[in-house]
Amino acid sequence: MQKSSFVHVGLTVSDIAATTAFYNKYFGFELEMEGVFPPEFIQAKPMLYRQPEGSYSNFAFLRSPDGVVLELFQFEPLASAEDPVWNRPGYHHICLKVDSCQKMYEQMCADGLGDCFFFPPDNMDPEGEHHWVFLRDPDGNMIELQD
Repeated sequence: MQKSSFVHVGLTVSDIAATTAFYNKYFGFELEMEGVFPPEFIQAKPMLYRQPEGSYSNFAFLRSPDGVVLELFQFEPLASAEDPVWNRPGYHHICLKVDSCQKMYEQMCADGLGDCFFFPPDNMDPEGEHHWVFLRDPDGNMIELQD
């Protein structure tokens, strides 16, 4: 068996700058690299990208404090987003460990982002030592937080 290690997660977003600012402010992700996949690059892989002729994508890599990387894509043209469906096969959400779900919830609510949350932080165990909460990033990508 081949050994493997986790490299990155790819997210398509509508605004790389806004997404970078969100993940930096709340979760400490740092911009590592950015660039553009020109139309020639996208069209050279039609079975992979499945984009109309002339499409291109800005991209950026954001690195978390513990080394996990988000690869962001901002396509032109951008298709409309769909809500994730729990019982549909495919990627659904990312999970981030934070010091305190409650403090993160309170900070984001104070910043006017309370409507991003599906519910307030809740206990994960009977003793109430660990908590979890689900929210959406600026494009609706789902994030689970645990402490």
